[in-house]
Amino acid sequence: MIRLDKITKIYDAKVENKKALDEVSLTIDNGEFVAIMGPSGSGKSTLLNIIGCMDSVTDGSYYVDDIEVSRLNKLDIHRFRKKNIGFVFQHFALMDYYTAYENIELPLLANNIRRIINEQLKKLNIVEEKDKLPKKMSGGQQQRVAIARALVTNADIILADEPTGALDQSTGQEVINILREINNQGKTVVLVTHDINIASSTNRIINICDGKIISDEMV
Repeated sequence: MIRLDKITKIYDAKVENKKALDEVSLTIDNGEFVAIMGPSGSGKSTLLNIIGCMDSVTDGSYYVDDIEVSRLNKLDIHRFRKKNIGFVFQHFALMDYYTAYENIELPLLANNIRRIINEQLKKLNIVEEKDKLPKKMSGGQQQRVAIARALVTNADIILADEPTGALDQSTGQEVINILREINNQGKTVVLVTHDINIASSTNRIINICDGKIISDEMV
């Protein structure tokens, strides 16, 4: 379970009333499929980054199950993120001079687990792309590689920041279908999107504006 208790995030301490997040409290149960929506600058990406341990809180507490993540030191946060969280980004965040296989391999280099990589290549239908560089792949193929990279560590929480933003509508829907399948396998999936049609494919939509949750509804 993900639980945020009165989370506040301030980037500029000189501007006290400029809060990226303003006492946000939120619970996401294990296995949920959640969309976070809001206008640019609303705080939705900041919220996702805090859940993903890519950013720290200014005030408040963040828990995953019984672990108070917001109190961990930098090394322990790195270990926690590596074990528990997978990321999918809008612009794929692939290494340009690594093949698809090598990009997926990055989180596993310490373990050298090739079987898991091959399983993800097959599941996401990108076996033929495994030796290609990102610039030789379509946007949809690159996003599949990014999703495979997020899954190879078997993390229980998958976070996706505008995962369809750089894709056409048809390819974007394919990516959402993949995320739905991942959710059906028991993973918690949280995505940020501007697209209400994409958000409606999830089970719950959280709207955020000016750093505050303004609505939280089941779909």
